[in-house]
Amino acid sequence: MDDINRVIERNRQRYLDDLFTLLRQPSISAQDTGVRECARLLQGLMEEAGIRTRIFETARHPVVYGEAGEPDAEKAILVYGHYDVQPPEPLAEWLSPPFEPSVRDGKIYGRGSSDNKGQLFAHVKGLQSYLEARGGLPRGLKMKYIFEGEEEISSPNLEGFAAAHKDLLKADAAIFSDSHVHESGFPTVILGLKGMLYIELVVKTIKQDMHSLKAASLPSPVWRLVTLLSHIKGEDGVVKIPGYYDDVRRPTAEEIRAVEAIPYEKVAIMRDHGASHLIQGRTTDHYYYNLTFEPTANIAGIFSGYQGKGSKTVLPAEAHAKLDLRLVPDQKPKRVLNNLRDYLDDLGYNDVRIEVHGELEPSRTPLDNPWVAVAVRAVRKAYSMEPVIYPGIGGSGPNYVFTGTLGMPCVLVPFAAHDQANHAPNENMILEGYFNGIRTAAAIIDEAAKA
Repeated sequence: MDDINRVIERNRQRYLDDLFTLLRQPSISAQDTGVRECARLLQGLMEEAGIRTRIFETARHPVVYGEAGEPDAEKAILVYGHYDVQPPEPLAEWLSPPFEPSVRDGKIYGRGSSDNKGQLFAHVKGLQSYLEARGGLPRGLKMKYIFEGEEEISSPNLEGFAAAHKDLLKADAAIFSDSHVHESGFPTVILGLKGMLYIELVVKTIKQDMHSLKAASLPSPVWRLVTLLSHIKGEDGVVKIPGYYDDVRRPTAEEIRAVEAIPYEKVAIMRDHGASHLIQGRTTDHYYYNLTFEPTANIAGIFSGYQGKGSKTVLPAEAHAKLDLRLVPDQKPKRVLNNLRDYLDDLGYNDVRIEVHGELEPSRTPLDNPWVAVAVRAVRKAYSMEPVIYPGIGGSGPNYVFTGTLGMPCVLVPFAAHDQANHAPNENMILEGYFNGIRTAAAIIDEAAKA
């Protein structure tokens, strides 16, 4: 790796400048802002790095696909990432413009710096560094890259694309760099993500907003919604939907030991999050156990009535709640949705409308899969540190497309810091995290060739 490290050090400014070019291009999938332009820009940057690249159209935003190495190589690694980003609002809370990246106090600030442009681009530059140092990939190994533009809107077209292009995407393992390293700074290897059912509950009780004097006689959709939500989950964190836990996969003894080995200080976790306590859940209040193995239901937003300054005495006509239900293997979003509909009907809430905004299946790769060891060795080589292994995390993503539709193990190797502020103002990537990611990407190529 010394030769590759020398190439990386020699090109530090160039690699940073190229990342900044990518970060300056907005690619907000939820708003259809700049996504296609970003796909073309990414294609050009990949081709400059030595990747043969094509753009595939989908029903909404393009997929950018690339290959490097011998076309007929028997062994292949598929690197996944997403070039779309979250909306930057609220803009007033950014210390610097979201699409004008800058470096402050050892961190790269800008929308997409960590989620996910900075992390996917580390793989592009890792390959570029490997090719410059070694003159080509190891014989018999091909690298494939699939970067989508819809992850931030629940990847509605990725599964269909993968199903239609199984031969193109065929590989021995998938690598995905997202999420963050451990709070202590130790690198991590993550083997699973939760699934998600994202819904909106809509309650309407009267034909239009009215003077609140009528609240003594007419039904309030807000009170009805609040009461409904109390039937979905209690303060202990346990979800009340019938059958919700029936399909939950029991963790193996090895997975439990892996979670128990994650460095963990309960008091520090509560202090860092400004929380007075941790949710008890069904069996424990262990932060990482519940994050990994327990499904939950989160209220992402509630809105109704007057939201402006001062007072307005109004009885709203409608009330809305957005919920993301985080699922674990082997829960299915559609079954959960059907159970919720039946439950609300049985409780007398058959008038409440459920709008589905996204579905993702859960995914987990076994700890004993040999490609997990490949990723661990690569991280160890790049960081000169032993990684922390997570059997799964609380976040959601399209990993199930690789483990399910394509039938390959999927391993996450994140490079961002735990306080990356992704999806929030002042999103950031630790500067050395970006370069550690480039080293890791090159080391994955090295270790994959030996596997």
